Amino acid sequence: MLRIDHIALGVQNLFEGAERLRAETGLGDREGGWFPGIGAANRIAALGPRQYLEVESVIDAVTAEHTAGGRWFLDQLRAGDVFLGWCAGVDSREELDRYAEWFGVPVEETVTRVAADGSVRGSPRTPSAPEAWRRGLPNVFHMDPDTHPANDAPHGREPGGIAWMEVGGTERDMREWLGSGVDDLPLRFNHRPHGVYAVAVRSSPEEHEIVIRRRPVLLGQ
Repeated sequence: MLRIDHIALGVQNLFEGAERLRAETGLGDREGGWFPGIGAANRIAALGPRQYLEVESVIDAVTAEHTAGGRWFLDQLRAGDVFLGWCAGVDSREELDRYAEWFGVPVEETVTRVAADGSVRGSPRTPSAPEAWRRGLPNVFHMDPDTHPANDAPHGREPGGIAWMEVGGTERDMREWLGSGVDDLPLRFNHRPHGVYAVAVRSSPEEHEIVIRRRPVLLGQ
């Protein structure tokens, strides 16, 4: 079964952006680590069981300016906050392998993040984030539920999971990309260019939705 696993929110200043999100939503966050090769780091805000928002920013300008991925990241941030992309999640490696076959690309298993404790992390995924996110579309991950990044993120206001996410394009577009798995996702389509426009998180005990709205990624850049 497919689910929304995590969403990447790019900000110009990691600490200011995370603090602003906390003030806006009441959601807690923690240090997430850094990404070798692109000069970026993140903080993680849990949205519910095995769902989170990662606040990302460039922390190493030299590395970012000298890699294709880093330059793309910098270009997206020039106008301020941006939903860089999102990742769907599956419950087994067999499901992930089927998606890799669907996409016609191999499963990637390289290390993607160095955690705050110095451990290296990398979950199998397909296709690569740059390939999917540059098109405003998701890639698919399989993460170990016991070590999922959302597990130990502080809550602040208690999140109850993603209620819905507004994305560009149409249901037909997403079905062509993800197949029938799109039926399991709480997506709202706005028929605008592809990308993430908003995510709504259930909040308890208040029992209302926390809506986070930002501009989507710049397609073709």
